[in-house]
Amino acid sequence: MNILITGVTKGIGYFLAKEFLKRGDKVFGVGRTFESLKEIEKEYKNFIPLNYDISNTKNIDKIFKEIESENENIDILINNAGIGFLGEFEKISWEDNKKIIDLNINSLVYLTHRYINHKKIKGGIINISSTGAFQVGGPYFSTYYASKSFVSSFTNGLSEELREKKFRVMGVYPGPTKTNFVGMSDSENFYTMNAKDVATIIVKDYFNGKEICIPGFFNKFLVYFGKIIPRSLELKILKKIQLKKL
Repeated sequence: MNILITGVTKGIGYFLAKEFLKRGDKVFGVGRTFESLKEIEKEYKNFIPLNYDISNTKNIDKIFKEIESENENIDILINNAGIGFLGEFEKISWEDNKKIIDLNINSLVYLTHRYINHKKIKGGIINISSTGAFQVGGPYFSTYYASKSFVSSFTNGLSEELREKKFRVMGVYPGPTKTNFVGMSDSENFYTMNAKDVATIIVKDYFNGKEICIPGFFNKFLVYFGKIIPRSLELKILKKIQLKKL
């Protein structure tokens, strides 16, 4: 199988790439850090590095030109790349807020649109969202949480729309994961998962035919708990959690 994964140079995307590479799949890995891409290429001959910043949608066109030039079709697209900025909304620059919207929403939608209209009639899509998508909002992380809510809604609609066209669509909702993502690199809470375990669960759930993947029992509990507590209480709890990261 041919897998196209964005954001492969670190975190969940890095371990997703490794999971598929170890299966013997060919991975087209997109990332902004050239040196990190070359390191993966040295280890795996079936890894094709694509050194692009996809927040610029023109680079997405270049990615598909490269794939088409090799006469390749993509079997699974994994929209993993994402960005977030933590802090008071008015103190986060418009440029940084725009980066979240450009990468987490615009690029994901455009890449998905290009993929669906690619040569292959059937395929699979995995969109990496967040447990934050199930919550009412994210104080001090407002734009990021909103972007992940968009990804969730987009994924759900697409899943039903593409079902009869033989496209598999799965939404992934990781909770706190120990990565270089903002506020998470030093996280040592008992419920914080490591990125390798999250990636293993994602691949397993996809091939088991799931449409929703929430890695970890505690994260499943949090999603359920968020549905039964009052909105005001949930926001207060989330506010305290995010303030500890500042």
